[in-house]
Amino acid sequence: MKPKLKISQFVYSGLLVGFIGACGQELKTSADFDHGAAKDSSLRLELLRSRIDSLERVLAKDSLAVNNNEKVLDSLGTVCVELANGYRNTAYAPVALWKAAKAFRAAGSYPQAIECGRALTDAYPQHDLAASALFHNALIFNEDLNNKASAEFYLDRLLEEYPTDSLAPQAKVMRELLGLSDEELLQKIRKGG
Repeated sequence: MKPKLKISQFVYSGLLVGFIGACGQELKTSADFDHGAAKDSSLRLELLRSRIDSLERVLAKDSLAVNNNEKVLDSLGTVCVELANGYRNTAYAPVALWKAAKAFRAAGSYPQAIECGRALTDAYPQHDLAASALFHNALIFNEDLNNKASAEFYLDRLLEEYPTDSLAPQAKVMRELLGLSDEELLQKIRKGG
């Protein structure tokens, strides 16, 4: 009769072999741990970027918004903010904040969208997307929240800080049109400006 081997014997044998093998190895230095942490950090960054890409693909497949994508948009915004917070010193951070701002606005999460735009302009004022973030915040306040004073604040800031940006002429026109009723706007258009 063959003796039956138990799983616990294999586990014990594996642990014993692993322990003996570990005893023969050198101790890791702090540089080894730093390298491991950097590798883990790079891997985490790539995982976050991959998650963002897959969420964007889901949204692209439903570009006509047949489905309610609010949860996907919120997830996209949240993952983008996670990337921006965890990897502030990378080129991905400001782009992630921009994507988060757009995703949160599309989901109707206006406070989060505004905060992402503010974070982008405050942390990365020299980035190409900084003026866009100010304009985006002005659009949210004007179109989504009907808050003329806050929209003016962001438009004025854009015109003051980024007067040569391609959005400056649009910001100037929008600033002039803020607060006009539909009828006043139509009259202005009929008169030619």
